[in-house]
Amino acid sequence: PMRQVADTLGRHGIAVLRFDDRGTGASTGDHATATSADFADDVRAALAYLRLRPEVDPARLGLVGHSEGGLIAPMVASTDLGLRAIVLMAGPSQTGRQILRYQLRAGIERAPSMSATQRDSALRGVDATVDSLGRAQPWVRFFLDYDPLPTARRVRVATLILQGETDRQVTADQALLLERAFRAGGNRQVTRRVFPEANHLFLQ
Repeated sequence: PMRQVADTLGRHGIAVLRFDDRGTGASTGDHATATSADFADDVRAALAYLRLRPEVDPARLGLVGHSEGGLIAPMVASTDLGLRAIVLMAGPSQTGRQILRYQLRAGIERAPSMSATQRDSALRGVDATVDSLGRAQPWVRFFLDYDPLPTARRVRVATLILQGETDRQVTADQALLLERAFRAGGNRQVTRRVFPEANHLFLQ
């Protein structure tokens, strides 16, 4: 979907920069030890690069972030007053702990091959599973405890929130919570749109 978004923006005369995460492709750095905060720093570096490009208007820069990108874009916008706008596609309003707990519980409850006893046992182990994930990886540890709402309240740039109604990874109700947080901080340039029957990738 991001390739299609970039292509469509380009066809409308909007320059797009896409880059590999650190430690991926030709990008340097260590992906295994990085967190979303580190990826936000990488985005800041990308913006600094764009501001040096003669064909790019530095006063009209924006960010489009999907899923984790929808968590990172407000991080950057809260400190970069030169941004023009951000677009959040399926951006979360909950902590990673809340999101993972929901995802694990939903997967267990929908598993057709589980008996009632197996399901109950698996549900009781959800919190322990989430905690063990946090101990294993720096990215997960940061994600579990990071609350996007305080950051959203510090964002002043125009914000577009896009959400799929049937998204089972970042639930549709989170879009409204994000909108409220942005507005609570004094941001009056906030628009929210929920697409019926669209999932996490905005596909039906």
